[in-house]
Order: sequence, then structure tokens, then C-alpha cells
Amino acid sequence: MINELNTLIEKNINDGAEINIGQPVSFQTIEKAEILLGVRFPKSYILFLEKFGTIEIDGRSFAGLEPEQVNITGDVVSYTKYLRVDEGLPDQYIALDFQNGDYILCIDTSKFNDLQEAPLVLIDPVTKESSLVSGSFMDYLIDYLKG
Repeated sequence: MINELNTLIEKNINDGAEINIGQPVSFQTIEKAEILLGVRFPKSYILFLEKFGTIEIDGRSFAGLEPEQVNITGDVVSYTKYLRVDEGLPDQYIALDFQNGDYILCIDTSKFNDLQEAPLVLIDPVTKESSLVSGSFMDYLIDYLKG
């Protein structure tokens, strides 16, 4: 998964995409984030955080973490906590992106599978209804980079 993601990032950069990658995050930092949010992160999101920390692709950010810092402006913890308070986002969700201001891209931590993955869903901020987007964070990111 990580190798395919690296290849796609490199290809997109070579094709003219503007991609900004953060820095690797320690497992201890990831654990702090999980504790603060009261959820467990799925396997592919943990792998992403450990390798990249965060990523922005052509101006679209996917919330992540910074090394050795948790709950700072713009990270996945502060973003999720903000949406829980401001939009009433249910606690089972990890917020990654606000898609065009219409839907919130989230990991649904209430639906882990046997591979320790959880699906990505779009949440309507008004109705709180969800619709499945992908089986895992990594699958979504790979598909997004494939365009």
C-alpha cells in the first residue's frame, strides 16, 4: 500500500500536481490522538500517519498529525473536535476534510473489519446521514491520486 502510494505521489508531482507532505509521526503521538478523540485509528490511517503525517494535494488537505504535537490548529484532533462541537459530528467519526463545504469526509470507527480497517464516509452536516465512499483511508487516497 505505502509503495503504491509513494509511486502515485511521485507520478502526480511529475505530472504537475502540487503535493505537500508532512513528516512522519511516532506511534506515541498517534496513541495520544486516539486517546483525545476516544477512538481507535484504522490500520491504513496509522500507516499513513507514520509515513507522511499529513498531505495536501492541489490545495485539498487531508487532516493528519504533526510530529510530537497533538491537538494543534488544523490537525485531525482539533479538526474533529471542532466539528463535534460546531456541527454535532457524532463521536464515532474521525474528520479528514470538508468537501466543498457540503459534506464531511470521515473515517467511521464504528465499523472496523477483520483487517483492522474502517470505511470512509461522507457525512451530511445537517442530517448526519452517511454514505460510503471507500473501504479504507488508503484505498480512498490511492483512488484519489489515480484521478
